[in-house]
Amino acid sequence: MAYDLEEQESIDQMKAWWDRWGTPVTAAVCVVCLGFAGWNGWNWWQRNEAAKAAGMYAQLQHAVQTNDQKNVSSLSTGLVTEYGSTIYAPLAALSAANVALDSGNFAEAKTKLEWVIEKSGRPEYDALARIRLAGVLFDEGKLDDALKTLEAAKPDSSQLGLYHDREGDIWAAKGDLKKAREAWTKAAQATDHQNGLARVIELKLANLPQEG
Repeated sequence: MAYDLEEQESIDQMKAWWDRWGTPVTAAVCVVCLGFAGWNGWNWWQRNEAAKAAGMYAQLQHAVQTNDQKNVSSLSTGLVTEYGSTIYAPLAALSAANVALDSGNFAEAKTKLEWVIEKSGRPEYDALARIRLAGVLFDEGKLDDALKTLEAAKPDSSQLGLYHDREGDIWAAKGDLKKAREAWTKAAQATDHQNGLARVIELKLANLPQEG
């Protein structure tokens, strides 16, 4: 096909532009396409990992309900090791810590709770883990460590009752009855009266000797 001079000039300009910019444009398009494919691949991988973790977490909950301590320990370790970036890992660690504590295995309970605090990357579980870890340290008689751990927690409104109840326990054990009373009073104010913890706190306050 023959082109007139104006058309030929336009074609020549396009060829010149392509000779100069064709390779960078092609590369940019490839990068965008690869990025899109990579993003889809990453999303698929995350969904796949979450599904696997959910299945393992369901097994762990069954082990908790049947008091199968060996499987609770192994499944929680597997979730933390293999699926530590999922929401199920800190939940598994918290569940395993409770089971370990109930069986008197303070070392394992501390290991699980410390993982939630230091490595889970889930700040929403940090305060609960610290409150529970403070309880483990309290049971071990490490009152100063328990108080230090508790003071580092930043509980939300739903956790204030647990936080101040634990605080009261520590102060009472340290012999500071005034601070214990203050803490338990705050705990009572922050706890729903329908909650079983409210009755426990009332009993602690009622049985607390008058200071001084």
